[in-house]
Amino acid sequence: MSICYVIGSGPSLTGFDFDALPGGVRIGANKSAWLAKCDILVTLDKRFHREFRSEIQSFGGAKYCAVPPDNPIDGVTYVTHHRGDGFSDDPSALRGVSSGFAALNLAYLLGYTEIALLGFDYKWDGDKTHFHGGYTKMNKDTQRMLRRWVLSYDRTVGQLASKGVTVTNFVGPIGSNITAYRQKPLDDLY
Repeated sequence: MSICYVIGSGPSLTGFDFDALPGGVRIGANKSAWLAKCDILVTLDKRFHREFRSEIQSFGGAKYCAVPPDNPIDGVTYVTHHRGDGFSDDPSALRGVSSGFAALNLAYLLGYTEIALLGFDYKWDGDKTHFHGGYTKMNKDTQRMLRRWVLSYDRTVGQLASKGVTVTNFVGPIGSNITAYRQKPLDDLY
C-alpha cells in the first residue's frame, strides 16, 4: 500500500507546493481537502459542514463527515463522532477533538501503514493560525485547547505500533507541538 498524506491546516504549509508532493493518497482536514488537492475530505466540524456546504458537495473525492446528518449533503459518508482515547477501530465512527485527528484516524482505519502528517503544527506562526484564511481569532481557551489536542496524539502511539503503522510528522521552521511521532523537515518531502 502506498504512503498516505494526512494534511492539516497549520501555518507551516503557507506557500507549500502541493503539486510537488510525491505520489500517494491524500486525506485533507476541512479546507485542506480542496486546497491541497486531496483524494478524501474529513471533517467533524459542524460549522464547517454548514458554512462550506457547496464546496463539500462539489469536492471530487470521497467525503467523510462525523457530524449529525441533520441536513445531509449528497455524496457524503456520514459516520459517528466518538470521544475517547486513541483511534476508533470501528469503520462507522471517527474519534478526535479536531478534524486533523479524525483524518489521521481515517488513514488508520483504511489500513495505511506509512502515514505522513503535514500542517500538524498545533501552534501559531506569529498571529497566523492556518495556512489559509478563515480562522484568524484566538480566544481565551485556545492555548488550553491546543495542549489538550496534542495529548490526544500521545495516546495513539501504542495502537499504531501494534498495527505496524509508522507516522512521520513533517514540520516547518516553527516546528510542531505534537511530539508523539518522529519529526522530519517539511522540505524533505520535495
